[in-house]
Amino acid sequence: MYHLAIRTWLAIVLVMVGISLFFDTASALFMDGSCRGLMGNRDIYKKVVRVCEDCTNIFRLPGLDGLCRNRCFYNEWFLVCLKAANREGEIENFRVWVSILSA
Repeated sequence: MYHLAIRTWLAIVLVMVGISLFFDTASALFMDGSCRGLMGNRDIYKKVVRVCEDCTNIFRLPGLDGLCRNRCFYNEWFLVCLKAANREGEIENFRVWVSILSA
């Protein structure tokens, strides 16, 4: 009886850990601690994040994605990435979107 209780308890703990890992990973796609205005603006966030992803694919530098996203995209690296991704013509849109995400 004691072994059954231990096994049941262990199974419950494993399931709870697995569930918490799944939800942390799933929500990490949309969570960026530096962007306070993220909730309700996920479409904008996806557009802005895409610039950093494209830039990372262009330059293949480790850590570039984090540098681009730093301070909720309000940094020089994000501007470099806009130019590298040939999105300079949309800079005003991106300024508005970054300000929304930072609010």
